[in-house]
Amino acid sequence: MTEFLVDMSEEEAADLAFMAEFLASLLLTPPDRDCLQALRSMQGQVSLGRIGGYLGEETAVDAIRQILTAGSAEEVAVSLERRHTALFEGIFRQRSLPPYASAWDGTGRLCGPAVGRMQQILRDLDIHLEGSSEMPDHIGIQLATLAEALRRGRPDIAARLLDELDWCARFGAALIKADDTGFYGALARLVLAFKTLMTAGEAAAQPLHDPATARI
Repeated sequence: MTEFLVDMSEEEAADLAFMAEFLASLLLTPPDRDCLQALRSMQGQVSLGRIGGYLGEETAVDAIRQILTAGSAEEVAVSLERRHTALFEGIFRQRSLPPYASAWDGTGRLCGPAVGRMQQILRDLDIHLEGSSEMPDHIGIQLATLAEALRRGRPDIAARLLDELDWCARFGAALIKADDTGFYGALARLVLAFKTLMTAGEAAAQPLHDPATARI
């Protein structure tokens, strides 16, 4: 367990939890019309900008902004849904990028040991994945669980989740290669920057939120 996780302030934990949950939501399901409208709003644009600044990934956020406004909300939603399916599910499985730890951690199969470890972490936090069809080693589930651990002040579990997320470096690199200038390539850059920040244990000096800035 890093000293950073133990010693972080409530404000730092809230900022990091917000980012983890934000990234998780976009990786679990493609943004629908309502989500896109929120992201395209002034409030959403400001929040995106602050996330990019916090993570040092302003260029990735600029790319996301351009993609989010490249058509009507309905058109962008359809485009991102198709891209999500092509990248993470795909007609040809050998060409897709499964967003599961078991596919990237060297075990060579889905539903590997990472699933059992994540199930134990979920039990330790008393989290039940009701209504979710995803396996618990999905990167979105792992990030969302990390957000919950940070909110609850559980640095011990947050440290375990960061260990579980070691595979995301390989997944992120592959996603950037497959979708370099696309929405998910930019999102992968944010995920990698977030993981690097958490591992390095250096929160940004400027808080992500202030009284004048609402969340998305």
